[in-house]
Amino acid sequence: MVSPPFPIVTLLTDFGLSDEYVGVIKGLLHKFCPGVQIIDISHTVDPQNSRKAAHLLTRAYPYFPPGTVHLIIVDPGVGSTRKIIAFKTSEQIFVGPDNGLFSMIFKKEEILAIHQVTARHLFLPAPSNTFHGRDIMAPIAARLAGGLPIEQVGPSISVGDCIELPTPQILRDPQQLTGEVTHIDRFGNLCTNISSEEIDVFSEGCGVEINIGPVSISSISRSYSSCNVGQPLALYDSQGLLEIAINCGRFAATHGIKEGEKITVKKNL
Repeated sequence: MVSPPFPIVTLLTDFGLSDEYVGVIKGLLHKFCPGVQIIDISHTVDPQNSRKAAHLLTRAYPYFPPGTVHLIIVDPGVGSTRKIIAFKTSEQIFVGPDNGLFSMIFKKEEILAIHQVTARHLFLPAPSNTFHGRDIMAPIAARLAGGLPIEQVGPSISVGDCIELPTPQILRDPQQLTGEVTHIDRFGNLCTNISSEEIDVFSEGCGVEINIGPVSISSISRSYSSCNVGQPLALYDSQGLLEIAINCGRFAATHGIKEGEKITVKKNL
């Protein structure tokens, strides 16, 4: 793993910005790793929503340079017996609670080492039962960014020892794909788990009809401006996944769509 010229730590939390929590974490990162560059992925994950944090992390981490340390603090089990883990891939290091946050990364990446964080001498003194992000995870992430060997944070474990969230599946039959709304972004757009490649294989050169809630869309557009303002459309997002939107509107709020709802793609013969 090649480290960047200056250590980089990313932050992904459900802390919001109205309390001191994010600032405290950043202060500790600088305290234990002077010169660290801190990059915010998001602090507006819905409280305790590990699934949404996993979704955002999976979309973000590939764009960071080798040696980046990702610190994720969405921790509804704080103070319980849930594990805190640190692991490394061929290029990056991840630190956070073992609550399924890393399920998709475990599926996508080769995990070179994974350790349960137990080395109390690396924590802040007298860790609280309500802020492990401050007292345990931030000092560990900072030390790892500063070059601490990951083996020193605690005993080695396996991916099989970690919590796994169910992965949204695509149901396939000759006439229909059924996927799921995996995320609703701040613009009210629906992100799904159906890729452009999946639709290309399924459609066999035919057009497609997309159905979600009360709305049927008969084509896939190139961009948001491909239809009139206020009209619904389907397009592929920046990750190559099917997205449903309203040009200059909020599809989810307009049609009452929630994360987890089903979306279908049919051949338009």
